[in-house]
Amino acid sequence: MAYVQYLIKYRLLLLLVPQFIIGQALHVERIHVKGLKKTKEAYLKKLLTQKSKAVFQEENIANDLVLLQREPAVSHARVEIDTLSTGHLEVTYHIEENKTFIPAIDLWQTVNNAFAYHVGVTEYNVLGKGYILGGFYRQNNYPGFGIIIENNNFLNAANELKFIGQQLETLEPLTVFDLPQQYRYRFKSVELSFGRDLSTQQKITLGGGWLNERYKNVSASKSEMAPEHFTTRKGIVKLGYIFDYRIPYYYVLEGWRNQTFFTHVWGKPFTPNNTFYTLENETTYFKRVKDSGNFALRLLAGVGRNVDSPFPPFAVDNNRNIRGVGNLVQRGNTFWAINSEYRHRLLDQNWFACQANVFFDFAGIKAVDEKRTALFSSSNNYQYAGIGLRFIHKYIYKAVLRIDYGISLKDKKQSGIVFGIGQFF
Repeated sequence: MAYVQYLIKYRLLLLLVPQFIIGQALHVERIHVKGLKKTKEAYLKKLLTQKSKAVFQEENIANDLVLLQREPAVSHARVEIDTLSTGHLEVTYHIEENKTFIPAIDLWQTVNNAFAYHVGVTEYNVLGKGYILGGFYRQNNYPGFGIIIENNNFLNAANELKFIGQQLETLEPLTVFDLPQQYRYRFKSVELSFGRDLSTQQKITLGGGWLNERYKNVSASKSEMAPEHFTTRKGIVKLGYIFDYRIPYYYVLEGWRNQTFFTHVWGKPFTPNNTFYTLENETTYFKRVKDSGNFALRLLAGVGRNVDSPFPPFAVDNNRNIRGVGNLVQRGNTFWAINSEYRHRLLDQNWFACQANVFFDFAGIKAVDEKRTALFSSSNNYQYAGIGLRFIHKYIYKAVLRIDYGISLKDKKQSGIVFGIGQFF
């Protein structure tokens, strides 16, 4: 009941139920979903926890509104409950549908100040059944591409199956015995993962894949200690747990989410070690501030096995964690970051909204050959602040054009612009 009251407070739940229903075990005779254009009614009904010919449960209705509004095809949902002449109930979910064929674009500068970009398209509601199909092309010093296929209704509404295949190539900086080196790095990978909902808030994922990596030293001055060529094949297993207590209201969020992922890799890296692991955690918190504001906070933490590799798993990067810092600034095997921002609505029309935001980003990273205390040393810490704008289409899924400008709090000469699609987190 507390969860239902919480939804009512934030205008996500509108239950038109006569007072005499409370305390009685009434049944739901019929369920309707209205307002659909592309999405199949049968698909959304499979997601619902409140079933027809079953006892009416307020918590089920509250859960269903959250589940519906998390769907890419749904911009907003409300519910209406009527009493029939038989004394039973008729439940009607009113849907405001999203457009789900979404382009994606990201722009940035590479390690040698070259122009880089990522473009793609994704359909989040194939056949009106919530299937996902997407592809992308990336130019990051060298070309790359990928494809994503997902069935989030595999066998039943509680399961999902996802496939990702990609080939990416880039220029990776590293230091070998204090001499900067650059490697042309290419990897091909295929991954298949299975997810299962344990409840409305909880989900587990299990995936595996195959990865082929190739390194080629393209440095102007090459170190004798750095390998000229290197090729390896690896196997990957990834286990995840997600607890999601966020409540969406169009483009505004309330609540929090925690994601934990454990990854184990087998294969020959640069060093004799043939096994490697990482543990990563992301916690996000969102708070509505009156009618116009949205406070957002993200905490990232990651630790990997202390293998002496020139390509440790974590990096300080413009597009991942610290806005304004640059692309692949520093790598390490232990990492933390805090991203905070306040988003304020400037304009909200029928289909369009605009937000301004102020942000502070902080991070620390430790190289593989450093002590754990180095994680908090001044040379390994990054502190940036900035402002930005969000241009939002309220009825296109993830249609948020993002522009942020960040400046270092340690050195005012260091700054940068980050441009992309979707909120930063």
